[in-house]
Amino acid sequence: MVTIPNAPAFYESGVDGAGPAMWFGPNAPDGDAWPFTAAPNGSIYIQKPSSGDGNVRHWVKLKNDVRDDDWGMLGGFGVICERVTIADFTDGGSTSGTYTMNQSIPAGAFVLRSVLENVVGFTGNVSATLAIGDGTDDDRYNVASDFNVFADAVAIDGGAPSGTQIHVAAKTPVITVTSNSDFTAVSGGAATVKIFYLK
Repeated sequence: MVTIPNAPAFYESGVDGAGPAMWFGPNAPDGDAWPFTAAPNGSIYIQKPSSGDGNVRHWVKLKNDVRDDDWGMLGGFGVICERVTIADFTDGGSTSGTYTMNQSIPAGAFVLRSVLENVVGFTGNVSATLAIGDGTDDDRYNVASDFNVFADAVAIDGGAPSGTQIHVAAKTPVITVTSNSDFTAVSGGAATVKIFYLK
């Protein structure tokens, strides 16, 4: 295997000027730091988090004002995707358990919708619902009535977000599963959580 440095290579054309570059790294673009300042418009940066959770983001340089907002999501579209299981949740001491996702929704993002896929029912009690919030608003990212996750399901639509869709600050989503009586009664369950946004 060939080891390639984790840095862009910049090329200049005598006819077309500076050519766009492509490289990768673990962090979001920093618009006033090298190599982001040196990258010509049209350059592509792939953010691959070192945590290994699989949430890769593709950024493109749209302008050159030496600002973080020089960079936008490639195609203007972003998604958080994570598989969660009952073992990931922390018991809240009553009917609910919570789990904080690994990835954040960036400042400036506009959340469109949330979806659950490949749901394995959160069984063991007589009911279970799931909400996706931001740590303050428990169901910011789903419609006011929470996901029913007591039974298996191929996919469940979370509907239009019930909270504020525009993000003036980055937020890390918090998932809450609520059972009928006590959270410790829930004996199983898993789901792939997806949150779609524009940036």
